[in-house]
Amino acid sequence: MKKILNKSLVLFLALTFVVMSVLPVSASQATSYSYTLDDEGDLVRTQDAYLPDRTITDLGLQNPEDMVIDENNFVYIADTGNARIVVYNLDTEKVVKILNKDSVNDSKFSGFKNPKGIYRTKNGELYIADTGAKTVFRFDKNYKYVRKYNKPTAPIFADTNYEPSKVAVDSGNNLYIVSEGVYAGVIQLANTGEFLGYFTSNKSRLTPQQMFLKLIYTKEQEKNSELLNTLPSTFSNVYVDAEGTAYSTCMGTGDDLLKKHSTDGTNMFNNAITTSDALTDVTVDKNGVIYTCDTKGFIWIYTMAGEVIFNFGEQAEDKDVSGLFSSLTTIAIDKEGNIWTADGEKGFLQSFTPTEYATTIYTALKEYENGDYEEALKDWSYVLRLNQMSVLAHNGVAKAYFNYEEYDKAMEHFEIAGNREGYSDAFWEVRNKSLQKNLSTALIIIIILVALKIVIGLIDNKRVIRKKRKALGQKLKNMPVIGEIGYAFKCAKHPIDRYYDIRVGKNGSPLAALIIYIVFFGVYMWYQTGKGFIYQYTDVEDMDMGAVVVGFFAILILFIICNYLVTSITDGDGTLKQVFMIPAYGVMPAMFSMLITIGMSYVLTYNESFILTVVMLIGVGWSLAVIFEGLATVHDYDFKKTVLSLIITVVFMLIAAIVVLVVIIMWEKLYDFLLTVGKEIIRNVTGS
Repeated sequence: MKKILNKSLVLFLALTFVVMSVLPVSASQATSYSYTLDDEGDLVRTQDAYLPDRTITDLGLQNPEDMVIDENNFVYIADTGNARIVVYNLDTEKVVKILNKDSVNDSKFSGFKNPKGIYRTKNGELYIADTGAKTVFRFDKNYKYVRKYNKPTAPIFADTNYEPSKVAVDSGNNLYIVSEGVYAGVIQLANTGEFLGYFTSNKSRLTPQQMFLKLIYTKEQEKNSELLNTLPSTFSNVYVDAEGTAYSTCMGTGDDLLKKHSTDGTNMFNNAITTSDALTDVTVDKNGVIYTCDTKGFIWIYTMAGEVIFNFGEQAEDKDVSGLFSSLTTIAIDKEGNIWTADGEKGFLQSFTPTEYATTIYTALKEYENGDYEEALKDWSYVLRLNQMSVLAHNGVAKAYFNYEEYDKAMEHFEIAGNREGYSDAFWEVRNKSLQKNLSTALIIIIILVALKIVIGLIDNKRVIRKKRKALGQKLKNMPVIGEIGYAFKCAKHPIDRYYDIRVGKNGSPLAALIIYIVFFGVYMWYQTGKGFIYQYTDVEDMDMGAVVVGFFAILILFIICNYLVTSITDGDGTLKQVFMIPAYGVMPAMFSMLITIGMSYVLTYNESFILTVVMLIGVGWSLAVIFEGLATVHDYDFKKTVLSLIITVVFMLIAAIVVLVVIIMWEKLYDFLLTVGKEIIRNVTGS
């Protein structure tokens, strides 16, 4: 009996093994990390967004460059290496059609040479961009050849290279073509083949060195300079979604490598887009979610507004791992919302299925766009339970609360998400409600204070209170340090007279100046770190406090010493002590403008930001004018000589900074050399 049971168990295990070996295997965990953006715009780890699913390797693809998926889950693949188009049914896992010279029964069709781009319209027509044939082929929904779009004959297009690599078509059958070697932009053709112009274009970006050369070069030098012959980023793909909105991707540098275009080609993304510098493809699903991929094997997913939702993937040239790529060339979305990609080097298709975390986010985005804020709030709250620091979820919750007019809660979540614009809008509403509620109380308080002042003036007809106040002020003025610090306020009002008193030694002291410098530095640090959330872009923990302190006082000391040395050479009358005091007694307007800005930053929104700018410009400009007048008065210079001395001072400061930097570098090298020699001597002496 025992032997029978053992044999039965062995047979059962063998059968189980055989069945499992023939069943399709789906990956149960991600093979790469998923990332999203934090409140500072940096990529951080998040829950797995997608899991690798099906891998199709039996289609014989060679260097597939592009693909699209229709509403029936038919995938159309530009099989570039085999010069053909493969139509594959994802549901039945069978090849439906292969388009090439042999399968297209039309004498007008000369065959594909190097098909790199493919697009399918709503009515089922196919457009194939063929770089080798230098044309765009068009087929109807039954795969019958219709026509091709050769190089436009317009005179303006005569010298332009025409090697179509990607193509998209709008609802009016206008073609958007990316051509290799064309930097002018995306070529737009009418359905008849007429050249309509460049739908969109990129601008070249100059480095600081190029900007400087452009200023000093003549037109002839500029024309012949190889350094100034900069080219804009090249377009790598173009796509038109079901709503007729065009998208484009570029390779290169910049914050606009992914664009969403209006009808006139303008980029609709107002903010900088975080993305890769090697984008190869872009597609959009029915909910407006944007998917892109790059040659490095990464997939980037965005909201319709251009916010990063997820980033995942990895490049693995020497590994055959599901979900990793040698070269990721194209991306598409099937009707179930799965991502499909193609490896351009190894020639396989790879799908990814969204996790519950990802689908909940997509559902919440859709609900919000449809105006279903209650359901969106529930889903975003669920996402927050999965990931408390999800910036996207906090933004979603905040927007839902904003539409519910619960502005206090919206502000809280906008602040966590680092969304200053959203916070500003919510704060605007909170402030309006507060003003409406407390306006009458504020007016009553103002009326009482004004009335109280009038009554005191009537009662104090002998001005006893005013005399006592003046006596107190005079007492403070006569106190050694306090009076000398208060003298800085008079310098701001009447700089010529007050700096003359400093020049002749009647007022001011180095100790008071030192205290003012220390207080000013404290106010400056408060200004840098203590403004309201809307206007505070720097976190204290991100600041190198040592470098800030050393830098502030090093620049101040360097200015004082260099200006004294320069004015000593140019017959200035000021002593080193007086030069030390001049900036201190002139910074009061700047200091108070910083304090006013700090206070106002807590009550102003983005709409009133110009007020803070004006306050700072007035304060800093006033201080600079006072210090300038102080230098002119103390050194007994006219305007021209003062300006010249300041220019020479700045030059000396730069020279001194360079010398110090060189000395530091040389000392570090000498220290490393002496340390190495010392170690070698010790090794030789000890024999170890």
